[in-house]
Formats: sequence, C-alpha cells, structure tokens
Amino acid sequence: MPSEFIQYQTFLTAEAAQPLLQLLKQQEIPFETSSDQHSFDPAFAYNATRAQFTVKLRQQDFLTARGLEAAVNEQRTTEVEDDHYLFGFTDDELFDILAKPDEWSNFDVTLARRILQQRGRDVSEDTVQLLRQNRLAALARPEKSQRTWIVAGYALALLGGVIGLFIGWHLASHKKLLPDGRQVPAFAAADQTHGRRILALGAVSLVIWTALRWYLQE
Repeated sequence: MPSEFIQYQTFLTAEAAQPLLQLLKQQEIPFETSSDQHSFDPAFAYNATRAQFTVKLRQQDFLTARGLEAAVNEQRTTEVEDDHYLFGFTDDELFDILAKPDEWSNFDVTLARRILQQRGRDVSEDTVQLLRQNRLAALARPEKSQRTWIVAGYALALLGGVIGLFIGWHLASHKKLLPDGRQVPAFAAADQTHGRRILALGAVSLVIWTALRWYLQE
C-alpha cells in the first residue's frame, strides 16, 4: 500500500532542511524524510533534479506547512537589507516567484510578496492563489501525443519483447507529481488507452512466442 506521505520540499542537504523540520516538530505535523543519491527520479515527470534530501508530508498538511513557514519568514523579511538580490528583480519576475513557491525557498517567496507590496502591486491572497492555480492547471495538462513511442510499443509488443511491455506500462500508468502533492496522469487518455492495448498485446505475444520457441525446440 503506497505511503500517504508525498514530496513537499527538497533540499541539497539534510542540514538545509533542519529549520523546516524543527517547525514541523513544534507544530506536531507528521512528516517523513528520505535521502536520494540519484540525480533523477524516473517515477515522476515533475521533480527537482538535483535535490538529495526530501521532506514528505500528507497532502492535507501542505497548505498548513506553507502558512507556518510564511509566518516565520514574515518577521525575517523586515530585517533584510536593500541590497538583497530580490530587490533587483522586476515585478514580473517577483510574481513568477509567487506563482512557483515550490521552486524557491519560503523566505524568498515571502520577501517577493513584501517587495511587491512596497511597489504598490496587488498581492492579495486571491491574486496569489489565482497565479498558482493557473500554473497548476498548466502543469497538470497531459504531455503531447507520444506517437513515436506508441508505434514503437506496438511493434515491439508484436515481437514479444519486454521493452514493448515497458512502453505500454509507461504510457498507461506514468504520473506527474504536482507542487500541491497531487499525482495526475502524464499522458492523454488516448495515449493511456494505447498503453493498455500495448500491454495486452505484448503479454499475448510473449506467451505465443515463448510457446513457439518451446515447440520448435522439441
């Protein structure tokens, strides 16, 4: 049975994650951690490629954790000197940070919001949520049709190859992990259907080719 804990935030080292872990412990929010020595996780289309240390939360705790981090960082932003690099960002670049909180530290997100407020820009909760919802909708869209892989999958499945089975499984079941913790199909429904058909064809072909080889050896 899959764990209810899913990726919330990633760090280059375990030490960098300690402020977040301390906050979670103080607020009694359950979490899990893992260290990944690989640079790429093929299970998901959406992942930080260089992160080594991962903090995992239950999906229902994502918003609570981000709110707690923002509250802690709110005071820190008032102490930042004007030479901080974010002060050199344009308004559009700062709004981009607000739209992509998973790609920036929570401190940077909080500071970007404060700078925009100082510039008189609308950074109300509704505005920020709309930015993030639009981005999530874009990330959740299925990938373009995998026509080349579909053709290759059918061909290899007919030959009884294991690679054909893998292609079918990949098309039918591959997921994207979104920043809010949701997992959505990576491919369009039509491609998923092809994947299931390739799987079935590959399984049948594998049985037939195996039986044929066994028969010819007799």
